[in-house]
Amino acid sequence: MRLVSQSPDLSHCWIRYSLRPWPSADSLWVDLFRRGLGRSGEASESELWESIREPLDDLLYLPPVAAELTAARRQLAKSTLDSGTPLLIQYLPGEEPLNGGELAVFDLLECLLARDLERLSALPSAAVAIWPLVSGYTDDPTLWEQGIKALAASKVRCVQGLAAEWTPTDSRRLVERGGEEGFEALFHGSLPSERRFAQTVAKFGLEPFVERPLPGTPKSLARNRWLAGNLSMVGELWLRLERGEAKGQAFYRAARWIDRETHDLTALAREGNLGVVSWLDADSSEVVEELVTEGRTSLLEELRRAYLELSS
Repeated sequence: MRLVSQSPDLSHCWIRYSLRPWPSADSLWVDLFRRGLGRSGEASESELWESIREPLDDLLYLPPVAAELTAARRQLAKSTLDSGTPLLIQYLPGEEPLNGGELAVFDLLECLLARDLERLSALPSAAVAIWPLVSGYTDDPTLWEQGIKALAASKVRCVQGLAAEWTPTDSRRLVERGGEEGFEALFHGSLPSERRFAQTVAKFGLEPFVERPLPGTPKSLARNRWLAGNLSMVGELWLRLERGEAKGQAFYRAARWIDRETHDLTALAREGNLGVVSWLDADSSEVVEELVTEGRTSLLEELRRAYLELSS
């Protein structure tokens, strides 16, 4: 199997690595790496077991599998976690999570298309859920209210909306499963608002954004990844709030550079030597310094408040 990678960000649940091909689950699910419907792939049980031979320095994604490969995926997950690789495992409602330190993410697509909200109430406490926002099918604010209320009752900690630009093939599969009533909205309507969905999630006291999982070692890498994740979130929300393309991209650019940086930026900042990092712009440097000294960034907090403000 081939390992593929991308720059991690919130919209892709912080995933850097994925395996291709991947054996498909029987139901519809969202490929969080490529933000589209999961595709079928050919892979044997032995390939799953042998696919990761060395520890990885960032988040690896394991999507759903067909029932007969569930045990093989669990074995792959356990060995991967034991190696120190941070792991996101995507589950379908009704599956039992490994609870081995992975980021357990539940895909709600099938439940929402079937309007089976009872299954949402059965998700494990403190789980993370992904709500695919599909025009004409899962974008009704009334459904949001009902579904998020059920998730809050099960003590899910985070529900992140995902509004993907579905391919024509994806859209046809969604219509086949969800029925013809949403056809026009799906093929000819606009994308649902991730912001409006996030505001609804926050109204129920749940977290609307998946937190970035960090590698365990070395500590300097984990600290840099934490800084990069916060800067990436600043850039993401800055651009979503339309506060200026150039500055938002500068935050993103700094996050990508920090992800690749071998020096411990936390140590440099504490020693007052952050200025030697020539590629770090002034605004990003200010965010990094506040993160190091305060453990938080006031800019990200302000952007979150603005983005989640219901009156917006």
